[in-house]
Amino acid sequence: MKQLKLKSDLTVGDIIGHGIIWILLSIITLGLALFVFPYYMQRFIISRTSVLDDSGRRVGRLECTIDLASIIGNIVIWAIISIVTLGIGYLIFLYKINAHCMNHTKVVDVTI
Repeated sequence: MKQLKLKSDLTVGDIIGHGIIWILLSIITLGLALFVFPYYMQRFIISRTSVLDDSGRRVGRLECTIDLASIIGNIVIWAIISIVTLGIGYLIFLYKINAHCMNHTKVVDVTI
């Protein structure tokens, strides 16, 4: 059986740029973007992850295929739950986000 490893290709610059964009979006939308942010943060991290073989050679990459259309229903439901529970529901929402993103992730071959 082939042993494969995952390696994150995120850089500090990527993280800072992504963070600045989301801070601005949060200000513009008066915080409503924060219900969408965790999905896009997970997608951002997952999509910058490489698959390595035993020798450390890059043989694939992860691709998270979520988009706003696929998550909007979840966001509305969890926003309501979070408001009704005074934010406690948001903690459970974070687990569901991770599971949802993993369910919409595939390994893509790298063509060299």
